[in-house]
Order: sequence, then structure tokens, then C-alpha cells
Amino acid sequence: MKRNFIAVLLIGVLIVVGWRYVDVDRLLTDVYYVKVPNAEVATQTSNGYRYDLIGYDEDGKKRPLAISTPSLLAEGDFLKVFVKEESPEVTDYERVNALEVPKQLKEEQEESKSESSFP
Repeated sequence: MKRNFIAVLLIGVLIVVGWRYVDVDRLLTDVYYVKVPNAEVATQTSNGYRYDLIGYDEDGKKRPLAISTPSLLAEGDFLKVFVKEESPEVTDYERVNALEVPKQLKEEQEESKSESSFP
């Protein structure tokens, strides 16, 4: 009986301590990558800004995403975004190095640069 109580107590403490370090916004989400376009794409809202972008997963699949931020994002930054499966709203994001971004996103960004550079 005493052994069972200690085991249950230990498991309870581990769950409480572990939950403190779990980021709920990233739990059970899909990961996509986006490149932040210029500030003209952002729509101003009452809470900050909203970006409607196309994200790419590791396999190169596209998906429309919406990122809400309190301030403008730096143009040209690559972001790793976390999205719940049924919603286009991004729950969390972080800046990443260009080396971590899927190849298809880089290729599409290069194509759009070369198309826009011709008069």
C-alpha cells in the first residue's frame, strides 16, 4: 500500500513538473516553413499584424497559413511555424536559418526573385 502511494505520488509529481516544460502551442502540431515577405503584405489588426502566407512542410506540400503578430516581422526571415491540423492559424513560430528550410521553398523564392527582376 505504501509502495503504491509513493509510486502514484512520484508519477503525479513527474506529470506536474513535466507539464511545466511542455509548450502547449507546439504540442501535436504540424510544422511548416515560410519566408516573410515585405511589410506591404501584412494587414493591420486591432492586436497587431496578420500575414496570410503559403507554408511548406518537410515533404514540400503547400498550405495556406495565417500568422498574427504584435509587431511587423523582418522582411526575408525564414520562420518555422506550428499549426494545428484543422486550423490555418499559426499557434507559434520561431526564426530559423535558411539551411533548415525545405528546398522547395527556397527554389520558389528564387524563381519569384528572378521573375520580378525583369522589367
